[in-house]
Amino acid sequence: MQVRIEKIITGGQGLARREDGMVVLTRFVLPGEKVEVKETWQRRGYVEAELVRVLEPSPERTIPACPSYTICGGCDFQHLSGPAQLQNKKEMYREALLRAGIQTDHDVLHPVLPSPSPYHYRFRIRLKVDPDGQPGFYRFRSNRVVSIDRCPVATEILNSALRGLQASPLPRSLATVIQDIELLHSPADDRIHALILPDFRRYMDRRLLADYANRLAGVQSVWLKTRTGSERLAGDSCPDLLRQDFPPEVCGCAFTLCWPPGCFSQVNVRQNEQLINLILRLAGSIAGRRVLDLFCGTGNFSVPLALNGARVTGVELSRESITWARNNGAAAGCADARFIAADVAGALGTPDITDACYDLIVLDPPRLGLGKATAQLAELGAARIIYISCDPATLVRDLAQLCARGYRLRQLAPVDMFPQTHHIEAVALLEKN
Repeated sequence: MQVRIEKIITGGQGLARREDGMVVLTRFVLPGEKVEVKETWQRRGYVEAELVRVLEPSPERTIPACPSYTICGGCDFQHLSGPAQLQNKKEMYREALLRAGIQTDHDVLHPVLPSPSPYHYRFRIRLKVDPDGQPGFYRFRSNRVVSIDRCPVATEILNSALRGLQASPLPRSLATVIQDIELLHSPADDRIHALILPDFRRYMDRRLLADYANRLAGVQSVWLKTRTGSERLAGDSCPDLLRQDFPPEVCGCAFTLCWPPGCFSQVNVRQNEQLINLILRLAGSIAGRRVLDLFCGTGNFSVPLALNGARVTGVELSRESITWARNNGAAAGCADARFIAADVAGALGTPDITDACYDLIVLDPPRLGLGKATAQLAELGAARIIYISCDPATLVRDLAQLCARGYRLRQLAPVDMFPQTHHIEAVALLEKN
């Protein structure tokens, strides 16, 4: 079947139509291309198809850098030029706003903020383990592992550690218990940490695991994820923490964030610097003002906001992350910053939050967004809200609720945190009408 691609939709698939008008979705295509596809799945209202060949390629089509591209389930935009990636990601948000019925001025949607590096930007990768103990990534919509020795979006130091893992595969008896191995590159000192994530329902031979951890090449510290945090298995005598040093250009003065393996951190550390700078510019003059930072993690936004004079309260479910948010705040000299370990949805209804009269609320929820708690957020009545999101669909869902409760969307700035993939971060600024 031959079709003409109309656009790329949220999720990264190209949309076309059969002669009978049925929508066809297929991957690894660009708008305007004529392609031959083979139908694979009949869904309600559309069909999914596999790309057979490109008959009329777009001038924006490029040669992918990865030999496992289209096989590995990770990257899906390597066939797009850099400018084409940014333009299509912006259009995803434009369409998401239209579908959600959010009325905006023409200048609300900003151009995408490019990543400083289109490749080798990831300081963290999560690997799956096949039955033979070899690490790799899942195929698209499959639990079959693709074994790779180099990932072009990971840092070269991570790739070196990846080759070390392949040279020392997990024993077969452990491969049935270990679900994932996360490799983490500490930005400040280039140390590599490995975090092993087991299936807690199965028995694990701890002596065999310790032996495996001690013979891993290219890794300075090995950790085991537990039900309550993480436990160090092996490593040298150097510091166990990951660390990022931020230059004065980010927030006006230098500061450092530290965190242990298992706590959330942005994978694109250089783009994270630009993201923090964007948040501070949108926040404006905040000296002496009350700022609520929801899903604050280890203080990625809380600390620079406090360094700019805000009276920050951070809320985060992970107690381990809150511990390090407090440590990071104290190390930066943010004496007035306070951090609460609590579920965000539950905390929004407590007097500790409702009685504080916040001037600005910053939130960076997981991919599922804020959901039903959005109504509670609006009831706090903050003059401004800065909402950071990594999912267009859940973002516009929550924005629509906020706009229906007295807020107006003033700016939406997409941020390319994940080049070579369809994933796109965005920062929304809302003001109370």
